[in-house]
Amino acid sequence: MRLSSQSSQFVFNLPANFLPNEIVETYTPILEKNWVQYDNVIDYINSTIKSVSFPGISFEMPMQIRMRGKERSFKPSKNVQDITTTHDLNITFRSVDSDLNYWLLFDIITKHYLDTENAFIGPFTITCVDIHRDAIYVIKFYEIILKSLSEINFNYSQQKVNAKDFTMAFHFNFYDIEFLLHKKKVLEVGELPNIIQVIGGNIGPNPMS
Repeated sequence: MRLSSQSSQFVFNLPANFLPNEIVETYTPILEKNWVQYDNVIDYINSTIKSVSFPGISFEMPMQIRMRGKERSFKPSKNVQDITTTHDLNITFRSVDSDLNYWLLFDIITKHYLDTENAFIGPFTITCVDIHRDAIYVIKFYEIILKSLSEINFNYSQQKVNAKDFTMAFHFNFYDIEFLLHKKKVLEVGELPNIIQVIGGNIGPNPMS
């Protein structure tokens, strides 16, 4: 029986070049004023990432009506990069420190919108790991555009401290999935490891002999 998948077994961070250093450094006084123990705003924002949503696959099959009204469907001829349900990568953040990370991202998205020199953001990477934190496969996204930032509510009637989230959506044009398999790390039949000791058993060298 196989272990069920654990949704938290992944590593995702906004890349270091998400913003130029000269822009990131302008936020340093804000971090210092709020006693944020991070070197820069990117590290601070990465610490509030909660989840990442990857789109599924769906085919829109062309249909032809044959004799006597029989409908016949065919496999589409779309590019394999375009068979995902959307080209959106949705990242959910925890709202922290009086929504400070929300407004930092709000300012960042406006700067990307006004950037006329760079059409796209650098690649994003999701690394999925096993229970030992070893990478199993990597999902990479290319030609990324900032698309949207969800709304945020200010509410006088909400006095209790509850977890609050917001979502930022990115559009990607290309993606690639790479499985990190190495022949030396694959256990093949006939190459079972030698058992040197069994807890509670007699296999293994006797330290008293």
